[in-house]
Amino acid sequence: MNIVNVQENKNNIVVKHQDLVHNARYKLSELGIKILSVLISMIKVSDTEFTEYVIQIKDFKELIHSDSKNTYKYAHKLISELMSNPMQLGDEQFNWASYGKYCKGDGVIIFEIHRLLKPYLLKLQKDFLQYNITNILPLKSAYVIRLYELCKDHYSEGTRYKDSKTSVTFDIKVDKLRELFEIPITYKYNDIKRHVLDKAVKQFKDKTDIQISYKEQKIGRKVDRLLITVKDNNKGSNDYLSSQKAFISYLRANCVNVDLYKGKDKNTLKDMILSIAPDGKIYDKKSSNDFNAKRSSEMWEALYNLAKQGIISIKEL
Repeated sequence: MNIVNVQENKNNIVVKHQDLVHNARYKLSELGIKILSVLISMIKVSDTEFTEYVIQIKDFKELIHSDSKNTYKYAHKLISELMSNPMQLGDEQFNWASYGKYCKGDGVIIFEIHRLLKPYLLKLQKDFLQYNITNILPLKSAYVIRLYELCKDHYSEGTRYKDSKTSVTFDIKVDKLRELFEIPITYKYNDIKRHVLDKAVKQFKDKTDIQISYKEQKIGRKVDRLLITVKDNNKGSNDYLSSQKAFISYLRANCVNVDLYKGKDKNTLKDMILSIAPDGKIYDKKSSNDFNAKRSSEMWEALYNLAKQGIISIKEL
């Protein structure tokens, strides 16, 4: 079983097929999207089947800064979120979870992700969105989280092969946004502007790895579509992969004496376990030896590249 804890899951990567971003209709709450994202982030790149995913309730509450006191009600609310708010994709509807059980004595929930979601969450080689979960955990509002995913995907696609590109602009009809997010008809455009768009502009800049601006396109007096421009936002990024410097800083602050990577030293061919010493230096935990400056630099770079490629991530350390 996969068991999530706060320290690991602060850094897990969410990977999902773009159909779940651009075409799926669902109405999960902010809490529902966050518990779903935690589950998705527990899936490893190498997984070919879903397993039972075990979430420690205490850790999850700490992760999202919940002050809920009634653990029993809270646990069943989390289960209900994923089993009673289906997602519609074309003519098909899916529950996110096919099974959920609260184990009172252990303080955990066991989830099984619906097997029919395999094409959208497993063995994704192309057409997928990937982001660090730390970017959505601080966001307030399910709509803002979903808009983050939409903007992040457009930005990632637009800059994937163009390193010099600093921004991406895409357009979306207001009615399409309303349909995807299942925004109630009682929400007029001004409500969407105030409670979704303007909140997203501020929250993304303050708390995520992207920032956005938007322009309204009207037909007559009605706002028909939006032109949304997405830029990188290193200043506000919570993403430990946003740069090698951010990666090293995060490991030094949060992964002292953690087993970061197990393998062979290419120079000595001996087994090694990379870890971080209390003084911030990278060292071989197996032999307790430090590396010289040049070798340390090589190790940091190798770790960072492995993490960026999804071969290792903090969730697996």
